Amino acid sequence: MLNNMTLGRKILYAMILLVIGMLMAAGMIFAFSMNNISETLVVSNQNVSEAIGEQSSAYLAEQSQIRLRELAGEKADVADGIFSDFERAVRVVAAVSEQIYDEPQNYTAKPVPLPDPDNDGKLSLQVLYSAQTDPNDPKIIKELGLIGNIQDLLMAVNDSQENMASIYVATETGFLVQADYISAKKFDEEGKLMPLEAKERPWYKGASETGMPYFTPVTKDAHTPRLGIMCGVPVMSGGRLKAVAGAGMYLDDMEKLIQSIDLGESGNACILNRSGQVLFSTYGEGTLAAVADGEDLRLSENKDLAGMAASAVGGGSGVIPLSVDGVPGYAAYAPMKTVGWSMVVILSKEAVESPTNRMLANLGQMTDRAYRDTAGYIRRANILLACLFPAAVAVAILISMALSRHIVKPIRLLTKEVGAMKGDNLDFHWDLSTDDETQLLADSFASLTQRMKQYISDIETITAERERISTELSLATRIQSAMLPSIFPPFPHRSEFDIYAIMEPAREVGGDFYDFFLTDENHLCMVMADVSGKGIPAALFMMVSKIILQSCAMLGKTPAEILTKTNEALCSNNTEEMFVTAWVGILDLSTGRLVAANAGHEYPAVKEPGGSFELLKDKHGFVMGSFSDSKYTEYELNIKPGSALFLYTDGVPEAMRDGSPGGMFGTGRMLEALNRDPGAGSEQCLQNVREALKDFTKDAVRFDDVTMLCIGYKGK
Repeated sequence: MLNNMTLGRKILYAMILLVIGMLMAAGMIFAFSMNNISETLVVSNQNVSEAIGEQSSAYLAEQSQIRLRELAGEKADVADGIFSDFERAVRVVAAVSEQIYDEPQNYTAKPVPLPDPDNDGKLSLQVLYSAQTDPNDPKIIKELGLIGNIQDLLMAVNDSQENMASIYVATETGFLVQADYISAKKFDEEGKLMPLEAKERPWYKGASETGMPYFTPVTKDAHTPRLGIMCGVPVMSGGRLKAVAGAGMYLDDMEKLIQSIDLGESGNACILNRSGQVLFSTYGEGTLAAVADGEDLRLSENKDLAGMAASAVGGGSGVIPLSVDGVPGYAAYAPMKTVGWSMVVILSKEAVESPTNRMLANLGQMTDRAYRDTAGYIRRANILLACLFPAAVAVAILISMALSRHIVKPIRLLTKEVGAMKGDNLDFHWDLSTDDETQLLADSFASLTQRMKQYISDIETITAERERISTELSLATRIQSAMLPSIFPPFPHRSEFDIYAIMEPAREVGGDFYDFFLTDENHLCMVMADVSGKGIPAALFMMVSKIILQSCAMLGKTPAEILTKTNEALCSNNTEEMFVTAWVGILDLSTGRLVAANAGHEYPAVKEPGGSFELLKDKHGFVMGSFSDSKYTEYELNIKPGSALFLYTDGVPEAMRDGSPGGMFGTGRMLEALNRDPGAGSEQCLQNVREALKDFTKDAVRFDDVTMLCIGYKGK
């Protein structure tokens, strides 16, 4: 019996040792499997990070090149528009000159004065002669009287172009009729009038030799430190060259345009001329800095830079990888067709790759967190196995099988799926349902991969949309602001009137606009208009309406004719059925006679001398843009010296408080603000209305544009 008991104990001990050995073997196998999983996770995370980094870098580089190309094209178009307008002005002068030469019987002689030093600093007209030309020659006198008919056009064109230095017509017979601001510079130190050899100037030679509009290279102005460029257009009659119409303009706008391109600290821009030289640049120093008589970049030792310069000078466009002074990046270039220059925009490679680096840093943090969670699961599993070891002797085999079935197999499958995530493959598949830590780990990986894919998609969408909207709105705001007169006083040499105007859009761009300009030396045209709708569509319709109104006015039409012609033009292709209200008036500065017409716009406010502002309930025509056969009537007012006229859009009387009693601002409060200070000038009148609007609306959100114009008539 004892021997049987001892044998049984031996068998029991043997079984216990066997079970303990099996449990220890199972524990070692489990620990080895967990270690393999940990190593596999590290390798898989590295593969995922590398794959995401490669895809993101390639995509962001591609998107950055697209945006650089678009930005270079947009800035080149803006610059080309400035030169195109300048060339168009010279072409107009050349066309009128050709008409005068072709039809001399339709013109009477008009005298042209010699330069007067007292006119220095004022826009004035004068005639200059070549040293070989006899001013007393009857033929010269006759031709000068004929060309004298161009003088009003020269004055008007120069006055309407902000950066124009001078405009002129130089004849083959040796005299030049010119409108500029430097009459005193026509005399030498002894006070004698100096001859002018116009036919020896580059703009004259270029236009006469090519028979086409010709732009000179950039030169420094002889009388100021400003840079300028000149354009010449040949004047032909009877198949022969009679004269050359020319003009000079300052290039201040090019410098402002270059400086306005905001690419951060890692971006720059420059303009190349037809000789491959840098004219304007945001680089302070280095290869692409703007220096006088700079090198031809087509001859640069930097082959990529030389190739880009050659393509740009040839009128090409594109985007290339480019290192400038050792800094790698991307360069986009686009042509300015009018003058043959090219806009170049450069962004460093570091700026392009910075979003990818930030994304990889975030991804690394997420991966480290997932790895720490996995390590924690493994530690807890080992502790649990050690705690259950004493009680697992009797059921060691079952526990081993359960561990193999519920832990080892799913983990190996998890390891296999994680290892398959390489390169472009970021998909994680898990079809088991274990309801334990392995399931949590699998869910974590599934969630991680989904967040990574969504994160990449969100970055692509948000980055592209934000850059597009920001660029378009910034450009639209600058374009619209440049369309309206913004320098006050606008005519410092005119003392007959005092005028001031403002336009505050409810959004980045608006549909309201004002305008005022001299149609000739004695008539001032004023416009106040409001386009239906808001935002970019209204701003586009506003610019079209403004250009048509101004063009009709400059042709010498009456207010009623201006509104009628503008309405016909707007109705001809108004597929979006937008409309515009407008008030147009033309004031005779010598007599105070005002002729006006109203196309569905707000009533103007008029103040008599010594009186107060009151609404003038004039007769309204229908809004423009709806019916092409609409007709408009005009009326007259006798504006006496000391009188004032106030124009506005509906954004002033219809301004509202935010949920407070009192309704709209109304014309009553508007008139009260205008009459608050009877002796106020035009600018102060508008300031009084603005302050009243601000006090009334408080912090309410503004839903409409606020546009106002005030003119005080002083008379001769």
